Amino acid sequence: MACCIFGSAPAYVVRLGSFLMGMDIDECSDSSHDCSANAACTDTQGSYTCQCNGGYTGYGRNCYDVDECLSESHTCHGDATCNNVEASFQCTCNSGYYGDGKYCTDIDECSDSSHDCGANAACTDTQGSYTCQCNGGYTGNGRNCQDVDECLSESHTCHGNATCNNVEASFQCTCNSGYYGDGKHCTDIDECSDSSHDCGANAVCTDTQGSYTCQCNGGYTGNGRNCQDVDECLSESHTCHDNATCDNVQASFQCTCNSGYYGDGENCTDIDECSDSSHDCSANAVCTDTQGSYTCQCNGGYTGNGRNCQDVDECLSESHTCNGNATCNNVEASFQCTCNSGYYGDGKYCTVQNE
Repeated sequence: MACCIFGSAPAYVVRLGSFLMGMDIDECSDSSHDCSANAACTDTQGSYTCQCNGGYTGYGRNCYDVDECLSESHTCHGDATCNNVEASFQCTCNSGYYGDGKYCTDIDECSDSSHDCGANAACTDTQGSYTCQCNGGYTGNGRNCQDVDECLSESHTCHGNATCNNVEASFQCTCNSGYYGDGKHCTDIDECSDSSHDCGANAVCTDTQGSYTCQCNGGYTGNGRNCQDVDECLSESHTCHDNATCDNVQASFQCTCNSGYYGDGENCTDIDECSDSSHDCSANAVCTDTQGSYTCQCNGGYTGNGRNCQDVDECLSESHTCNGNATCNNVEASFQCTCNSGYYGDGKYCTVQNE
């Protein structure tokens, strides 16, 4: 009867009965313990113990969640992020990695084409990420790459005598007119030597850097491509003597001393025709030298142009000086006066004879 009453009695009555009977009470089973809800209750002889569950810390009656992420007691991979959860933690592979969080492997974005590098850039895989670098000839952040104008930025390697032309991702060098080469090395063309010039036949070609000049030869005038003969006589650029005649010839001139002079044309000396007997004066004339010539003058008693001199008949021309009572007789180059009969004197003066 007593047994039956004890079996159906309240728990505290059971505990009291057990205590009175010397029997252990299992507080863990009858929920008479005060362990935390997050702790495990372990019955002991006459008592019990409380131990916080995994993921919690405390003395069993009060248990607090352990932040494994903060305490670094987690087992996440070095390339994963730890996220604390109640009584545990979660591992998530970082961006650029794949796996369960405890094991993470790098994603090669360059190989699987998950990168966003520009079409004109090179993708390089890195741990957990990738880098983008614009290819040679382009500039930008790797995602956006613009063509570099090497000509404008003067980063080209064209020769100083070449022209730079920008092309996509590069540049082209072309040697300037008058030079030959690959554009990075340009050598002057000697147009005068290879006959590629257009200088006139009467001009001299002189090579210059990248070109050439044409200069008309002496005695010619023009632009070097067209050269005309200079008429030194007409332009008075000759060196003939004042007493010489200038005759134009191709590319030059000739000087000839005028009649009455001798010399090389640039120096002319008067010829003394009277002294060297090269004159044509009459024997009855006087030769007088002049600059470049001479004059002939008939002697007294003669008349003519000096080259032909005829005796003057003073008697006939009445240019004599005979007296009126005298008779004029013409003689070579002169005249004679003879007083008439009944007169005496020299003929220029006649006096009546007193018989």
